Amino acid sequence: MWIPVAVTTLLFMLASVSAIFQARKGQWWTAVAVFLPSLGVAALLGGLEWQSTPLFWLAGMFVVAGFGAEAMAYWSTRTAGRGQVGQ
Repeated sequence: MWIPVAVTTLLFMLASVSAIFQARKGQWWTAVAVFLPSLGVAALLGGLEWQSTPLFWLAGMFVVAGFGAEAMAYWSTRTAGRGQVGQ
């Protein structure tokens, strides 16, 4: 019973540390892209009851928003790279 809780806690702690390091480097989209999906997965794995549909959809939205932030981080690095190549 305690193994899923320990795995969820470890996942959330590692993602939080990674997000903090990314934010300190000024990579905000990457920090959000790391933190939000881990928060959503931690909510889903951490004993979220399936009968509570609004919380399930909120956790799902965290995951989707994290993937959107990942796309924004990728897009911002691609456009920054194009500006440097043209110089």
